[in-house]
Amino acid sequence: MSQSDRSTPLLVVGAGPAGYPAAFRAADLGLQVTLVDPELNPGGVCLYRGCIPSKALLHVVNLVEEVQRASECGVQCEGLTLDLDGVRAWKDSVVKKLTGGLGHLCKQRKVEYVEGKARLTGPHSARIEPSKSEAYDLKFENAVLATGSLPATIPPAIDSDRVMTSREALNLVEVPKTLLVVGAGYIGLELGQVYASIGSKVTVVEMLSQILPGADRDLAGVLDKRLQEQFDGVLLNTKVVEMKEQKNGIRVSLEGEYVEKKGRVFEKVMLAVGRKPCTEGVGLEDVGIDLTEDGFIAVDEQRRTSVSSIFAVGDVAGQPMLAHKGTHEGRVAAEAIAGEARRLLAKD
Repeated sequence: MSQSDRSTPLLVVGAGPAGYPAAFRAADLGLQVTLVDPELNPGGVCLYRGCIPSKALLHVVNLVEEVQRASECGVQCEGLTLDLDGVRAWKDSVVKKLTGGLGHLCKQRKVEYVEGKARLTGPHSARIEPSKSEAYDLKFENAVLATGSLPATIPPAIDSDRVMTSREALNLVEVPKTLLVVGAGYIGLELGQVYASIGSKVTVVEMLSQILPGADRDLAGVLDKRLQEQFDGVLLNTKVVEMKEQKNGIRVSLEGEYVEKKGRVFEKVMLAVGRKPCTEGVGLEDVGIDLTEDGFIAVDEQRRTSVSSIFAVGDVAGQPMLAHKGTHEGRVAAEAIAGEARRLLAKD
């Protein structure tokens, strides 16, 4: 088959926790599937730059804390040190093992995996750009978009090596003496705990009235008490209004319940103000796929977009941006495409 004649019954764009379950379920139902993603193996942000590396680092933090408390049980431990290179290597090995396993599952299910990018060019066509070979056009009967999300930013943020997102923070390149975490959601708090445990003085700023906005207040309160001991400060009802880079760090001005007119200098700043759907560069505007007011791809109960042959699942298709929600949506879409008339209902 020449490159110009390439076709597949189902194209899945994005191999995260929504995309690869859609591809695997469709393959299990007898469909030939092409799965496209920029990474070497499936996994998406969750496995490469999110949940998995974050939880791996939290595991290290828990080990350190247990050793530090061992004296309470009569166990004396001296000379505890943390090898950042070793921690990073172990974290990366966990990611490699899990993503490599998903690559093996692709082969088992005979899913064609393409390391590269895909852009829709029509309701039944896409331009595929493999990382290691020439681009080609691909025809499909149906497509599932599972392009995920990206870290959001805030207007005061500046372009500086000292300002990072969760992606850079997970690399553990260095331990800043002082770190400001902007946003008290689960991403900011998890990584804040990691850095606090390895030696940073961490301050968290949240514009709302509680940590973990949207979570149960009583549960958030329990965590808040612990974080007050771990962190240098948790500033609620406070927002960042200005950032300025200087020789020794980022000078940050705050406004709200906590105000410091002259600002405070932090060696590093981590932005954790949420995520936004990844809709750019996918070709949505070329095909005429509708978006919601919040910028997500609009879908129905089967996760079908305004273009009947194209579905969308996971972070790109709306809140909540959670892996298990994306996985469920991916399977619903695959079953609908296979003719099982599955719908995502509220009770699901």
